[in-house]
Amino acid sequence: MVPSEPQGKVALQWAGVSVAFGDRTVLHEVDLQVRQGETLALVGESGSGKTLCCMAALGLLPKGGTLTHGRITGPGGTWACGAGGDVVPIPRGRQVTMVFQEPMTSLNPTMRCGAQLSEVIRRHSAVTAEAAREQVLALFEEVQLTDPERAYSAYPHTLSGGQKQRVLIAMALANSPEIILADEPTTALDSTLRAELLDLIAEIQRKRGLALVLVTHDMDVVERAADRLAVLYRGKVVEQGDAKTVLGQPQHPYTLGLLACRVPKTGRPSPLPVLADFLAGGGTQPDPAAGEISPPAEGQPLLLEVRGAGKTYPGSQVPALAGVDLQLAEGGTLGVVGGSGCGKTTLARAILGLHRLDTGTIQLAGKSVHENTAEHIRHIRSNVGLVFQDPRAALNPTRRVGDAIREVLVRWGSEKAQAQQEAERLVQAVGLDVDALERKPDAFSGGQRQRIVIARALAANPKLLICDEAVAALDVSVQAQVLNLLVELRAKRHLALLFISHDLGVVRYLCDSTMVMDQGRVVERGISDQLWAAPSHDVTRRLKSAGGGAIA
Repeated sequence: MVPSEPQGKVALQWAGVSVAFGDRTVLHEVDLQVRQGETLALVGESGSGKTLCCMAALGLLPKGGTLTHGRITGPGGTWACGAGGDVVPIPRGRQVTMVFQEPMTSLNPTMRCGAQLSEVIRRHSAVTAEAAREQVLALFEEVQLTDPERAYSAYPHTLSGGQKQRVLIAMALANSPEIILADEPTTALDSTLRAELLDLIAEIQRKRGLALVLVTHDMDVVERAADRLAVLYRGKVVEQGDAKTVLGQPQHPYTLGLLACRVPKTGRPSPLPVLADFLAGGGTQPDPAAGEISPPAEGQPLLLEVRGAGKTYPGSQVPALAGVDLQLAEGGTLGVVGGSGCGKTTLARAILGLHRLDTGTIQLAGKSVHENTAEHIRHIRSNVGLVFQDPRAALNPTRRVGDAIREVLVRWGSEKAQAQQEAERLVQAVGLDVDALERKPDAFSGGQRQRIVIARALAANPKLLICDEAVAALDVSVQAQVLNLLVELRAKRHLALLFISHDLGVVRYLCDSTMVMDQGRVVERGISDQLWAAPSHDVTRRLKSAGGGAIA
């Protein structure tokens, strides 16, 4: 494919760049460039080399990494050279800067946000403390923080996820760079915040003429924000060009697979295609799905009932839950969507018995969840499994996978020998080999760790699985694998799913019904396909227009 000719001079270029760790090459002769005012998106699975390209440009390769071939050229000359030629110091913080995925790894939790940005400004320019403060406030206004003075005095943990990400963008802009490298800057945000942040970045980029390199696994973000697109697979650029052209006419089997793995805009075919289907078949579309996901038969016993749930946290004037009602039958699937802070996670924690309600009741398998006795706690834990967003944080890195699963089984009455057999059966049920039991979590990919978390959640043989943003941080192929697993487990085990997500496309695909929350209230509910086809509430319409997964 011949890339379209962009406008503006080249701001940053990778020419034949290879990176190795010892005798293992992980980037292979990468050729990329981004021009002034242009957005270049780097896409591919986790581990494909996207972030490594950016870290190489910043001169911040992980320990043991070496640029063995090629050169990286930016403003002022050659920044890095594998042949050992002349290089200029990389102007980090001034001409090039980076926005990372997780704000709390980039912001000092012990310093107020304003002080952190002032420090960045004064490190690179001889200005007074007062002048730096005025610059910070102007930057906070530019990134559309609603109360710049409050943000200046705030500690990072007191801000929302979207606000923290805006602070990071302000920090990146502090010294008027020419190039910004953004590594998954919208992954943890709901669809509305994601759209707002992408629009903000685009506005700033137009105003300042910035070159932007956007690392993402979200093809919908690429569609919305990118001028050009480069696809990386196992450290190699396998396809690149004008973003619309690559998305509309992909040539490489890997690109075809990345696009095909997304949940479809209509229908609920099962199983979803995965990348292996395309790589093995040289780009041939897999056989059509054998069937569609079917809702449970009518008349199934009621498993979960919430009536009039109300909860206000101490010190808050705004209720986290305000009269929430829901019903979920055995084997059913209910999606819960809404913006950050709408009450989704509070509801889940209340169902788990971790929050006591101020008003209302919750019945799980015929019993109240708020009796707070040992018997009722045991009842909840035996009927509900929980799958978190971050599987790395959910698993003890010092313990073998088998220990984590067997512990649950023994707690629920299995003998040690029986627990071993059941643990083997569980890991096989989630698509892993038995030898996975003897390895620690860091030996697995993100998708494999999520499978392990699901296996552990199934160890108590629950009737209900609560998934809290369970696929949010996964690339599209791994997401498809996990969704296929959930559909399979639901059918085999007659599992009910309460699926909390900001990815509207995933919710429409996986869940029979959907309820939309805003400010602690349920503002709309219905059959998923019907609700997303013709939303009636303004909140739902905003969520749909913001995009999310296959909903556009």
